[in-house]
Amino acid sequence: MVNQTILFFGDEEILKDLAKKGSETDIRYYNTKISGDEITFLYPFKFPERIQTLLNAASVANKAILTVGELDKSIGEFLLALDYHRITTLGVVADQAVVAQIKKITSGMGISVYPLNPKYEDLEKFARLPAGAAKNDNMIVLDQSFQVKGVGTVSLGFVIGGQIKKHMVMKAYPSGKSVDIKSIQIMDVDMDSASPFSRVGLAYRSAEVDDVPKGTILYSQEGIEFAESIQLNVRTNQTVKVTPAVGEKIQLNFLFNNINAEISDISEGKYLIDVDKKVPVIDEIFSITSLNSSPRVIGAGKPGN
Repeated sequence: MVNQTILFFGDEEILKDLAKKGSETDIRYYNTKISGDEITFLYPFKFPERIQTLLNAASVANKAILTVGELDKSIGEFLLALDYHRITTLGVVADQAVVAQIKKITSGMGISVYPLNPKYEDLEKFARLPAGAAKNDNMIVLDQSFQVKGVGTVSLGFVIGGQIKKHMVMKAYPSGKSVDIKSIQIMDVDMDSASPFSRVGLAYRSAEVDDVPKGTILYSQEGIEFAESIQLNVRTNQTVKVTPAVGEKIQLNFLFNNINAEISDISEGKYLIDVDKKVPVIDEIFSITSLNSSPRVIGAGKPGN
């Protein structure tokens, strides 16, 4: 089974015909099953008003679908988010001229563009394309948690890497609490384990909602460093003319976390960024946004020396 999370932007009516609507935060989640694989679509409906919504969705996606009539700034930011998050498989529902434009724009980004018709058969073909490499370390990011009578605290989230199993004890960032996973569900079906790109529901033996709020990262590997300053090897898209500056106030966005920060040093593509609260130094993509610039996402990178 190869589960997938697909970032979707455009005509939501097309999505409603392809999948069943699930939960909603500032992202609407739609679910379906194709050839035994669980597919979750993430529709960041608060974008383009909120760039963070798009980046949060992109941070857990391994493919994307765009439905578009014409290109505008929001499509440009969407394509930048794909580039920065290394999402290289893009399905496009549009006329031939628009598909050609998108292929031209993305030609230097390593993104493969697949014209799609808004029908289930095309979605099946798209779902069979390679899903991207999974990470080995056990990790989950949570996008919502709440109390369920008779069950206790329940969280919804995405498996980022590894193999998550019942009774696994994991550490929670940023609360620092240890949580014991009592049960795992995928699309309301009890499971003994969950693999990468799965949308999961978790219940715990003993955890409060405050222990696992939105943006919580559950992990089991030892030795993760948490820092108030993080150095990133930052990559910028050649089409973006905005140049970040030392002292600039920014936001650092990673795995449903959006943290105020400041650039304290720039040297040969390495950015030293001071953050308002400690962040985990992990092998994930951290994007940099400047809410007063256009485009708002100005670069992204992973921690490095």
